[in-house]
Formats: sequence, C-alpha cells, structure tokens
Amino acid sequence: MRVCAEPDCPRIQEGTRCTEHARDRDRARGTRQARGYDAEHERIRAEIQAILDEGDPVRCSNPDCLTPDRPVDPRDWHLGHDRGRRHRGPEHPLCNVTAAGREGGG
Repeated sequence: MRVCAEPDCPRIQEGTRCTEHARDRDRARGTRQARGYDAEHERIRAEIQAILDEGDPVRCSNPDCLTPDRPVDPRDWHLGHDRGRRHRGPEHPLCNVTAAGREGGG
C-alpha cells in the first residue's frame, strides 16, 4: 500500500494511483484505437489467446523479460511490440510496460 502518485492526493491504494486518478489518466490516454491498437492487433490478440487457453506454458516474448522462468498468465498478458509496431507476441504485463517506459512509449 502506498500514497497515490498524483501530487497532493493523500489516498492510500495498492497500485500507483487511486481509482479516481487512474481513471483520469486512462481517459487522457485516449481510446485503444486512437493509440494505434487496430483490428489487426485485436485479431492477433485473439489468436494468441486461443493458444494460451490450450493450457501449454508460453514464454514471454520480451527479449528483456524480467521473469523468464515464469510462463505468461493466460488471464493477464499484453501483446508486445517493438517501436516499429511489429508484434512480438505475448508478454508479462510488467515486461511490456517496462519496455514501453524504456523506449519512451509510456
């Protein structure tokens, strides 16, 4: 538990921001379509989800994976891509957002 990352917000929560500020920040990002996640992205996600649902362990496709011994959770994963928007495959959420931060994408 920690204090919300928004300046002057005293709320304590589990994540980085309280519910109100997390919602505001998400709204400011725009829709997934506005951020470039188009029908092709959704099609690839659906294909990978079907593979994950089969139950075989799938490794994180992030070359800098933070937990290489842990398979991707089929209920909580991101579709990783490089700066050129080429899809890499399923990634742990933390590996994906860490890469985006490193690359200046988030």
